[in-house]
Amino acid sequence: MSGDRRRLVTLAATLVALSFTSCAPANERPAHGAVPGSQAPTPPGVPPTLSPSEALRFRALPTPSPGLAVSPSVVPSPSAVAAPPIVRTIVPGANGHVPGGTPVTLSAVLIGRTADLASASLQVNGADAGAQIDKRSERDWMIHTSQLLSDGAYTARVLVRDASGAAGGFTWHFLVGGDDQTPIANP
Repeated sequence: MSGDRRRLVTLAATLVALSFTSCAPANERPAHGAVPGSQAPTPPGVPPTLSPSEALRFRALPTPSPGLAVSPSVVPSPSAVAAPPIVRTIVPGANGHVPGGTPVTLSAVLIGRTADLASASLQVNGADAGAQIDKRSERDWMIHTSQLLSDGAYTARVLVRDASGAAGGFTWHFLVGGDDQTPIANP
């Protein structure tokens, strides 16, 4: 008897599972009056489903389409606002501390994002540092100098401009020598 009962429970569970797999989602089922296998009534004010029409069928067109020329090549449209060049990898680091009594190397890597680089400058405390520029490519430069600086707080500023006229730059502070000083906030 227990074996028959077990088969009956398994059969009932299977039938319940099968009935759920064939049901429409809850938001597509009518609230009342549904008869299995019947068409759902059309709600008032909603037109019946359109029947397929030959005019709506997909038809392959000749290649190339009449009246259209073959595109020569894809050319990206110019950006409305050019991205300015950026300054990265500065030496010494921002708010860095370097030992006094030896030449201090100042450098920055300059990257042109949307145009070739055109000019760059490096200043220390507002004065031109007489830096050299290594052009690794038209859009990747390194500006650098080495100077003997007395102990104190310094401000370095790099300015860069690309061929489109977009400008970028970066200002940072560093200390040379003495441990009791802090970098200055403004040049």
